[in-house]
Amino acid sequence: MSWNEQGSEPDLTRRENEVLELVANGLSAKEVAHQIGIAPRTVERHIENVRMKMRARNRAHMIAQAVATGILNLGAQPPEPPVCQGCLFHPPAVVEPSGVKS
Repeated sequence: MSWNEQGSEPDLTRRENEVLELVANGLSAKEVAHQIGIAPRTVERHIENVRMKMRARNRAHMIAQAVATGILNLGAQPPEPPVCQGCLFHPPAVVEPSGVKS
């Protein structure tokens, strides 16, 4: 098992940390793959590796474990997805609430 010297949290690779953060922010494996430029199956493998290192039963438990060990910070802003011309997937635009009078 890849745990740090204190045994308090697993040693995740840079890519595993990146995938974990994006999954925790609600992206699907396909969306993560598109955003970071790797195959969806590779993203699934990274997720499974992190899940095993975290000794988590499922993705939700994996994210809860990551928060509990301090690997993930709930208050962190998700990274802005890159927008590329000609891509099939474009993240939804953020619409600011307008001043609707009631």
